[in-house]
Amino acid sequence: MNARAIGTVLFLQGIGLTACASHEIKGLAPQPIEAYLLRETTADVTIAAEPLATKEKAEATFAVDLTEQGYAPVLLVMENRSGDNILLVKDDIELVDSRGNVRKSTSSEVMIEKFEHNKMAYALLGFGIFSYMSAEEANKKMRSDWSSKELSAEKILLPNRKSHGVVYFELGPGLPTLPNSSLRIPLQHLRTGERHTINLRIGGPAAK
Repeated sequence: MNARAIGTVLFLQGIGLTACASHEIKGLAPQPIEAYLLRETTADVTIAAEPLATKEKAEATFAVDLTEQGYAPVLLVMENRSGDNILLVKDDIELVDSRGNVRKSTSSEVMIEKFEHNKMAYALLGFGIFSYMSAEEANKKMRSDWSSKELSAEKILLPNRKSHGVVYFELGPGLPTLPNSSLRIPLQHLRTGERHTINLRIGGPAAK
C-alpha cells in the first residue's frame, strides 16, 4: 500500500468511516419571489438570489457542507413577466468582489470531484465489494442531486413563468470574497435582441 493510500485510510478511520456510504437527497423548494430581500426587476424580469453559503444552509440543501471546500452556492429564483422569451446564459453570470475582481461560476461536475466518496478506501478498510459499490452508488446520487439543482447552461425564461436554479462559485476556504460582492446577471430578449443586466448586492455568507 503506498503512502497516499495509507494516509487516506488513516484519515477515514479518524473521522469514523462507517461500512455504508450514502448520500441523502434534500429537497429545494424556493419561496415566493417576493419573499427574497435580494431581488431586482429589469424590463419585467425579476431575479432574486439567496446565498446558501453557510454550513446550515448548505447541509440543508445539499446534505454536505460545501463551504468546507470553499464553495459558495447561490440560489437564483426568476420570474419573467414580459411577453418575450428571455435568455440567461450561466457562464455570463459574474460574481464581482469589493475590489473589482470577477469570478465565473464553476460546474457541479468540478465540485463533485472534491466530495466523492473514496471507493478504493472503503475496500482497503476491509469493507469489501459491497461497501465499494455503496460508495459508488452514493457518488452517483450526489452527482445527480447537485447537477439537477444547478442552473442550466442556457436558461430560457418563458413569459409569465417562474423558474430557479443554483449557481456554484469556488471562492476558497472561508469564502473571503463573498461579503460585499455583487452578482451581475446579463439577460437577452430573444425577439428583439435587447440586453439588460441585473445587479444584486450580496451582504455576506449569512445574507438572508
